[in-house]
Amino acid sequence: MKKLIIFVTLPLMLIVGAGMGAVMFGLIPGFDPLGAKRKHMMGGGDSAPKEEPYLNEAPPPYAATDPNSVVFQLEEFVINLQTERRYPVFMLLSLALELKDPGAQARVAALEPRIRDAVIIYASSFSQDDLNGFDGINRIRDGVWVRLRDIIPKEDLLNVQVMKMTIK
Repeated sequence: MKKLIIFVTLPLMLIVGAGMGAVMFGLIPGFDPLGAKRKHMMGGGDSAPKEEPYLNEAPPPYAATDPNSVVFQLEEFVINLQTERRYPVFMLLSLALELKDPGAQARVAALEPRIRDAVIIYASSFSQDDLNGFDGINRIRDGVWVRLRDIIPKEDLLNVQVMKMTIK
């Protein structure tokens, strides 16, 4: 009888105890039996980070604007697109940035060389076929939005508008 306790029951109790410990400490990914209760008991409350709107795509072009906002129009870009032809393919791109206030306009004007560099590097990675039609304009707009949010303070940049996009 003592052998039964030592060789069967004791290892079984150790395995069950280790499993319960792993569950309680959250060592099993995707398995949370206590769920939100554990967060509140540990004082975490609602600690989930709030998702930032318009993280990977620009706000819609028709989005409502703030009455204090200003529009900062960048000089036209001339960008060489990728091509397998013998002659180059150019894109003429004109952008307008919707900014929070006139103070933001002064800050963004100082960043214009970095903005131009980021837009040219991004847009030159496309071919003419990548940028045809409505989807091409949205691809440029969303990509420029993401890159400009890395350069311009997020609270200053409200929207990006494509004023003109011509491929020749």
